Amino acid sequence: MSARHNIHATGLVLDKAGLILRGPSGSGKSLLALSLLDEWEIRGLPASLVSDDRVDMAAEAGGLVMYPPKPIEGLIELRGRGLVNRPFAAKARVHLIVDFVDRLERLPEEDALVTELFGVRLARCPLPKDGVIDSRHQLLLVREAIRCLFTKKRAAQKKST
Repeated sequence: MSARHNIHATGLVLDKAGLILRGPSGSGKSLLALSLLDEWEIRGLPASLVSDDRVDMAAEAGGLVMYPPKPIEGLIELRGRGLVNRPFAAKARVHLIVDFVDRLERLPEEDALVTELFGVRLARCPLPKDGVIDSRHQLLLVREAIRCLFTKKRAAQKKST
């Protein structure tokens, strides 16, 4: 196992997809994470927090893995309420990086939809901050990015058979 790196981000797992939400303090990472967790729960799909605000990361065989730092396991901030508890995963593979950005790119280039973190190439979802677009639009962009992860994987599996 490689060394762990602690980053400023929020990590969660939605069904089989591990997501990292990156952005500056106050950009809406926790609120988006809570909204996504609630939406998956309403749809009857498994969803869990990995960690809010700080995430431990390690490049391991097969990809990038995230872990919750022990002191904040299962805790996420809901501004106006404080720290709230959510079910959490003790370890999850990362499939998608959601980066909060300052503007909406109407038709992003393909290279804007990938990134690298700790030497691992990952799918990326550039996500305009709340106020640039509304929360419903944010949810749609994240859902579509997750859908593309597994659509591309199935298409690649069909080509190889």
